[in-house]
Amino acid sequence: MRYIIPILFSCFVLAPFSDAISAHLIEAEVVVYDDRFYKFIDANSQIEILATELGWAEGPVWIESINSLLFSDVAADKIYQWNEAKGLSVYLYPSGHAPDNSNQLWRGSNGLAIDENGSLLLAQQSNRTLSRMLAPISNPAPDYEVLASQYRGKLINSPNDLVVHQSGDIYFTDPPYGLAGFENSPDIEMDFFGVFRLTRDGDLIPVSRRIDMPNGIALSSDQSTLYVSNSAKNKAQIMAIELDHQGNPERSRLFFDGKYLISDGPGSTDGMVVHPTDFLFVSIPNGLGILSPEGELLGKIALGQVTNMALNDTVSHLFITSPKRLMRLKINNVK
Repeated sequence: MRYIIPILFSCFVLAPFSDAISAHLIEAEVVVYDDRFYKFIDANSQIEILATELGWAEGPVWIESINSLLFSDVAADKIYQWNEAKGLSVYLYPSGHAPDNSNQLWRGSNGLAIDENGSLLLAQQSNRTLSRMLAPISNPAPDYEVLASQYRGKLINSPNDLVVHQSGDIYFTDPPYGLAGFENSPDIEMDFFGVFRLTRDGDLIPVSRRIDMPNGIALSSDQSTLYVSNSAKNKAQIMAIELDHQGNPERSRLFFDGKYLISDGPGSTDGMVVHPTDFLFVSIPNGLGILSPEGELLGKIALGQVTNMALNDTVSHLFITSPKRLMRLKINNVK
């Protein structure tokens, strides 16, 4: 079935000293294939646009200790903070690119996460490093500890997105998207674009070498399945990698194939987040989709290109990044 819902949004224009907020009604096309979609989103759902005029928004993560969302602006080399009380502000600058004379556009951090000790982890894609901010979350500073930069003596490609396992191990994707020329970059040293596991002991272990363009990454609620999107041209897939009790990969399978959606509009399978019920909110061509734990597409919302998403601590809102804006979708309380 197909229907159009009006979505209320408020728009904060990112400009110096601007605090203008305006409300508008817009229409978004929602296509529902399965009634389970309505468990999360219905005709009363609202999307707020919290920020616009961003360079390239990515990597959102909700930080309960400061009651805020953090997200990267890759092109601006900044991390922004958003909360209900203060709105949008710069949280960290620079976020990932060592100052030099490079004309590389994709300078800043991409994916963000919190480690087991409450520290901020950053996929610093143009620095080609997975790093930890040494300053506390409540008092950020651009002082970083590099956790991973090489595999067997060769520079890794460009860490993109990451997720922390309950063991403390970190899984991250390593496509070439932070390098000039992407897959044609002369700076590529390895012969694969991989998914890596960084153990608590500091060992860097490939989890997969076979995904063309690994991008978004997430873990199932029981930590037994690692989801990885493949954003290669003419592919819009999500792979499921089954992990043993120690976090080692056992087997992988195609979880979702969205190739038939490519003609819908811009974007691909990119960032994603797993709801506590193990349904997934995923980026798909031209918007946002909800997948069942079995990989069925229950429905989609046309929002243009979506890069990534994160749930808040009460699982009442889904924060959504797109290249130029930050959005928030109110979702139903599902258990």
